[in-house]
Amino acid sequence: MREKITYGTAFICLMFMGQFTQAQLLPIQYDTLPRSQEIIFAGGADYAGSAIQSQLFSKFIFGGMITSDIKDASDARHKGLNRLGGVLYSDIEYRNYNIKPFKKRDWGMVFKTGYNAFGGGLYSDDAFGLVFYGNERYIGDTMSMSGMDLTFVSVQKIGVGCIDNISKSNVSINLYNMNNFTSGSFRDFEISRSADGQDVTVVMDGELQMPNSTKFSQGIGLGVDIDFKLPVAWGNKNDQTAYIQILAKNVGMAYLFEGQKYYRIDTTIHFSGLQFSDLIGDNAILNDSIDMLATLGVSSEIRKRAVLLPGFIQVGKIVDVHQSKRLQSFFGIRLYPSIIYSPYAYAGLHYKTTDWLSFGANIGYGGFTNFRGGLYASMDIKKISLGLASENIVGLISKKGSGQSLYIRFKCAF
Repeated sequence: MREKITYGTAFICLMFMGQFTQAQLLPIQYDTLPRSQEIIFAGGADYAGSAIQSQLFSKFIFGGMITSDIKDASDARHKGLNRLGGVLYSDIEYRNYNIKPFKKRDWGMVFKTGYNAFGGGLYSDDAFGLVFYGNERYIGDTMSMSGMDLTFVSVQKIGVGCIDNISKSNVSINLYNMNNFTSGSFRDFEISRSADGQDVTVVMDGELQMPNSTKFSQGIGLGVDIDFKLPVAWGNKNDQTAYIQILAKNVGMAYLFEGQKYYRIDTTIHFSGLQFSDLIGDNAILNDSIDMLATLGVSSEIRKRAVLLPGFIQVGKIVDVHQSKRLQSFFGIRLYPSIIYSPYAYAGLHYKTTDWLSFGANIGYGGFTNFRGGLYASMDIKKISLGLASENIVGLISKKGSGQSLYIRFKCAF
């Protein structure tokens, strides 16, 4: 059996998925070479799920038919509660070491702009079954979707800051435009159907917030980027120096000055003599009429509120380009302030084949999925540096993987 993706199915899955995905594992190398100016471009996309395979992901991104085999392969991997999400980002940074903002400090200036999106969700195996197999699968049964949580946020930023001319540690203050914020949380969500399919009981307890307009600017925010490198003693006899990087990107708050549609749901609804399709769709009895919603125990209002920016914190050992050893280790942990992203721990090895070419590999656990393996290559020729990396190499090359990941970083010094 083959079936096309309908607009409704695609919308529901994209709400869970949130649209792609910003991490930054491509090793940021410790480089103290004196520079005058630098331009750095970094971008990437990373999406993954704890149960959905790459072959199903790809249908929503690149299009195509979803076969029964594709659905069944992902369905078999689902547990009670599952993760799905991603990050998409692009940043351009200009560093000028000749501009001295403070006379007594050997600091330069940093100017940057960028785009960041973070989204995903927690969902149950029954939610996956409802979307991909339909309600007939649950006649005489109860669909449990309790614990479901979803979020999607996207921002643009401009920033200015200072950078240490030697260690390249830097900090910037950024101004953000928030053009999308959607969130939802359901502590209880169950749909029960009678054996003949004519009686439906819906139990819901949760909140849902989404934009009330299509305006490009929904809010304004203020946040920081911090990149601090700390030297520590390393080696069996502490006769070497390694560098621990404390990296924070887009950490701050935003205020949604455009009113957001907020729904508070705490209700038990019983329908009799109806088909399931009567509850949803263009002519459904469940609609956004205030009177109808109030009757069903759903409150609806317009709210303005403060929210977190889609930032993350990463702490770990980084690669030192000045070290004579060809083989180096790197490791660390990454945290997003969201329950849909579990702490991601990673560790890997960096190998310098020549003075201008390096390779690396890593393993990691957490984030939107479980175990993942990554690969990267880095090329440095005079004042130009280029890096390409994936944190999910299996997903990148195999349809049986759990998503895809690809990052690129280009630096030019002059």
